[in-house]
Amino acid sequence: MPGKSTFSSARGCATIVHKMDLSPKDAAQQRVAARAKEHHGASQGGGVRMRLRDAVFGTQDGLISTMGALTGIAAGTQSADAVVVAGFVILVVESLSMAAGSYLSSKSQREYLERLLKEEEEEIARDPEGERQELWDMYRARGYTDAEIEIIAKRLLSDPKLLLEDMAHKELGIFPEALEEPVGNALVMGTSYIVGGAIPVVPYLLLPIHRAMPMSIGGTLLALFLFGGLKGRVVKQSWWRSGLEMLMVAGVAALAGYVIGQLVHRWVLR
Repeated sequence: MPGKSTFSSARGCATIVHKMDLSPKDAAQQRVAARAKEHHGASQGGGVRMRLRDAVFGTQDGLISTMGALTGIAAGTQSADAVVVAGFVILVVESLSMAAGSYLSSKSQREYLERLLKEEEEEIARDPEGERQELWDMYRARGYTDAEIEIIAKRLLSDPKLLLEDMAHKELGIFPEALEEPVGNALVMGTSYIVGGAIPVVPYLLLPIHRAMPMSIGGTLLALFLFGGLKGRVVKQSWWRSGLEMLMVAGVAALAGYVIGQLVHRWVLR
């Protein structure tokens, strides 16, 4: 079809022109990012890792803590209304608390690392000769020859931004392009907690309490196993082992909640 051929040719030309506009450095960065995504399923930087951490933490905590609390309340009070009210209070308060905690901790971590980067940047400007010596010591300790170090040092010292990036990585263990994102972390954490925490609550909205309790526990344990399996697939580990790991942790929480609820019902409320 002529129209389709023309359109494809136009897209091809646009792509070629775009690539021609890129500097060798930008083109190399794009190739590195593309290879990282191809081989590891993620872009460069720590954004995906941080989101995965907060998603796992939020969902798991929402499932386990809500199920444990509601199981204890249901066993202790035998009141569906009390369980539902408690469930919604837990969802709202804990999701906000988790989101706030994630935001503040991420922000504190980012500010601390930014201070270290600022100090390193000032040190580079104040004492370039000292930084040169540090470069030589670091690369010599890693087994580079003097000829190789000379080439590396000359290149890094000619570009303060590149030198800061290298020193931050090698000396401080910081990746400037992968700092924490407090707002994004908080949103993922809070949302994940609500999604996970809603699963144990739903049965108490729909069923009598004597049927809702086992459904809540069973549904939560199943969700934990499936979520653990999904996490295992993402990190390229055995999905069923990852699922069982989450299931065992949740089982302990559910058992603790049930036992405490029974003890309170027997020794406190009577």
